[in-house]
Amino acid sequence: MSIIRSSTTGTCSRSISCPTRYLPMSNTSRTNPAVGVVTLDSVQHGPNPNFRVYVAGGMSEAPRGGAKYELKLEMYDSMDDTWHVVGFVPTEFAVRLTVWTPNESVYSNGVLYWMTSARAYSVMGYEIDGHRWRGFGVPMADKLEFAALLCHNGGLTLVGGASEGEACIWGLKEGDRWGLIQKVPMEMGRKLLGGKSWGSIKCVGSEEAIYLYKELGSGMVVWREMEEKAGWAWFWIEGCHSIGGNQVPNLPIKGFFLHPNLFPFTF
Repeated sequence: MSIIRSSTTGTCSRSISCPTRYLPMSNTSRTNPAVGVVTLDSVQHGPNPNFRVYVAGGMSEAPRGGAKYELKLEMYDSMDDTWHVVGFVPTEFAVRLTVWTPNESVYSNGVLYWMTSARAYSVMGYEIDGHRWRGFGVPMADKLEFAALLCHNGGLTLVGGASEGEACIWGLKEGDRWGLIQKVPMEMGRKLLGGKSWGSIKCVGSEEAIYLYKELGSGMVVWREMEEKAGWAWFWIEGCHSIGGNQVPNLPIKGFFLHPNLFPFTF
């Protein structure tokens, strides 16, 4: 699923595409909103489970000209193929969602989460059933050079890196408190950075593994489950420098997980 933006105006038209269809235009035209996707029935045995897309924040046209922060929260429901206005975003949250939030979101236990990087890192959450917004801090917030949210072990997980190669994995507990899960081995963190800061690092994860990486040619740090040892372990994976004897450019990459099944897709 992808967000399609106009190449001339930068406007997010929210023409969000699935493998088999394009979604209709939403009610409000806005630029640079935060977007979250929730799968309604992940256990459904089919190629296209039902889902909802939430769009919050962003800039829209003001009544008297110019632009304003958009406070409407819109939701697309795949079950009726329609956009709905389902609530409003507090002005402070709308600003942070627009200016300081990448589009990566995480859904966990009924809440959509976004990481914001305004001054120190913090987390913003929207409780879907209660229609309530909340924000809370993260560990080492003013020292982190990189931070990412994941859904791991049934809950919200934070991966963050500070100077000198130090990086940690935390899990969210009751009362919006964080508990330390693991530390990235110092030698692996330094090897991954290659003398640079954590600002160039990306992260992707699932219930089975968490990956820290940079470009195609750089190595990768992996923390994954070892079934035969009934535990988790850290690994270093070398980067891809050549394919079939041909050198591969050290290109920027973006990782994500695909959950395979045997259902055919129609493109």
